[in-house]
Amino acid sequence: MTETEHAKTPNFAKSQGMRVLAVFAFLVAALVASKAPYALILWTLDGAVALLILATATCAGLGIVRMLRLRAKSWHFEVALSAGLGLGWLSLLTLACGWAGLIGAGHRYILPGIFLASGAAGFLFRAPMKWSGAGPHEQSWIRWLLLATAPIASIIVLSATLPPGVAWEEEGYGYDVLEYHLQTPKEYFGNGRIAYLPHNVYASFPSNAEMLFLFGNQLMGETIDAWPTAKCLNALLVLLIGVAAYAIGRDTSVGCGVGCAVVAGTCGWLAYLGGIAYVEGGMLLMGMLAVGCLFQFAKSDDRRMALRWMMAAGLLAGLASGFKYTAVVFIAVPIGVMIFAISRQPIAHRVQSAAVFVLGCTLTFAPWLIKNTVATGNPVFPLLGTWFDSDIPGWGPEENAHFAASHVPLPDEQSIGQRLGLLWKRIIADPDQRFGAVILALAMVAWPKHRSRIDAALALMLLLQIIAWLTVTHLYARFAVPLLIPLILLAGRATISRCMSLRSPFAMVLLTGAVLNSFFVYQLYVRHTEHNGERFNLEGATNAFADGILESERHIGFVNTELPADAHVLLVGEARAFYFRRECDYCVVFNRNPFAEVAESAASPKAVLNWLREQGYTHVLVHYSEMQRLRGSYGFWESITPSLFEQLVEVGLKGVAQFTVNDGASVYAVIYEVPSAGSDDGG
Repeated sequence: MTETEHAKTPNFAKSQGMRVLAVFAFLVAALVASKAPYALILWTLDGAVALLILATATCAGLGIVRMLRLRAKSWHFEVALSAGLGLGWLSLLTLACGWAGLIGAGHRYILPGIFLASGAAGFLFRAPMKWSGAGPHEQSWIRWLLLATAPIASIIVLSATLPPGVAWEEEGYGYDVLEYHLQTPKEYFGNGRIAYLPHNVYASFPSNAEMLFLFGNQLMGETIDAWPTAKCLNALLVLLIGVAAYAIGRDTSVGCGVGCAVVAGTCGWLAYLGGIAYVEGGMLLMGMLAVGCLFQFAKSDDRRMALRWMMAAGLLAGLASGFKYTAVVFIAVPIGVMIFAISRQPIAHRVQSAAVFVLGCTLTFAPWLIKNTVATGNPVFPLLGTWFDSDIPGWGPEENAHFAASHVPLPDEQSIGQRLGLLWKRIIADPDQRFGAVILALAMVAWPKHRSRIDAALALMLLLQIIAWLTVTHLYARFAVPLLIPLILLAGRATISRCMSLRSPFAMVLLTGAVLNSFFVYQLYVRHTEHNGERFNLEGATNAFADGILESERHIGFVNTELPADAHVLLVGEARAFYFRRECDYCVVFNRNPFAEVAESAASPKAVLNWLREQGYTHVLVHYSEMQRLRGSYGFWESITPSLFEQLVEVGLKGVAQFTVNDGASVYAVIYEVPSAGSDDGG
């Protein structure tokens, strides 16, 4: 095919790819409608906003690709790359505006205006695309295998419309989402700026995902009711992982691209991450694209172009680290090592390429390091606490020791044998098969089948990631999801033959894996949305939590609907503050707690009650079941006990409501009223 033919814009309306995409969209919509028609309405409304954000980010990314003067063999990768770089730009732009105090209701249109302008500029100054069609050896049925990804895509779409707190049981029903992934953007929006939060250590983690959620708040002009936009945006990030896998494989052949996309799109972990507003989706997307840039580097004969691809890979690896700290050891470091394994250049050139990669990482990860350095004195706060003295509001040596001790394997998981046993139990033999046996089996085939530098580099990345999971994490299954990057690409590459087409035996294997994975994912979804065959129908149901319709959330409904609008509530034991509409103060279990310090040092319960008045609290919500749960896991402040509140009641604290579960058999929370000065019943 000549360069002129490459430059021609294809007729997408008549292309096979568009026909496959149309049938795919119809299948997903039909599957979603069969379970929850209202989910389609939510995607038409809030999902459309998320799609607008993604489209604008992609336009901005096209401009960044033009600035870097990057040209890939396939236009598919350039578009996927543009989406990743554009979303990263949006995250860092939101951080900058938030740090400058240009967010919140008072500045609603500043950040969206800057972002839309950057998107328009990127689109106008984009580079011409290098269009390409299928190779002469491609089989006509290959693309139709992509329809195998429709069932899991529909679960992602459905799960995105479930209110935070429904999924998943293994994650404490989205505990982290309600505690900080959506809660910290809510606080930043309310405060009108991004600043250090002394009551929530997780707010100091790098927060590229939370910045995207915050931008959604800014665009919608609200926080609690804007969660569908945040979850739809998160779902799009996860779906883009499959698109990126296709684009990377497509640079080799359509068959390889389809293989990568089917392996990714039928992986249970993507459905799991797409249904919950966590950070791993964005981390995986940026990491996948960074590896794609590494492949472009390896294939480039032009030294300058190769270095530009290394810069792009570094920018993306830095963005991945900005989604989650663990990406440094699971993505950035392995890619840095892969540079030496995948390149045929002289060693001096490889060192130079690695230096450019590190520079790119630094440029996009440094904003988070600078933010923490200014606020805490520790660029990677709260990590490496023994290296940095961070005696700051809400934090000190005791809190640092508590945090470090709580994020290591349990005592019976410390030995090498025990760690390897957990590798089997939580990854290979995972009861929910979120990796899936097929992806693991196919990945093992790639290296013996091709014996290329790319396969060797991917195998090296996988090995380094397994070592990292075994040595630097507390061995949770979710911390192993970066393994998907090399596994997906290795498995996808295992599906191509010498003539670069997908053979039917591999198609049968892929379809078998798709059916099995879809079954496990569907069972996971049903466990969270049905009981005894009856659906909960919670799609879009913010009021299930905010108005306390669910039995376990009645305390939230009471605070939001029964307490005065000017109530000031102290949450004790409860750190899942997202759904509270009244002014509430909380403290995560790792931070220094002013109430706990007063309870420990006060001369009498009367002094504690006086302190509550002085702080302006009108009510105290005590979540007793959470206190008990935390004591058995991460620990809880010893000075805060049920007996403390019994003593406070004796000196005037007044119980106004208690909340029960199991038909009233168990009290899980109590709301107390703080009496005004001079109205104490006790002495």
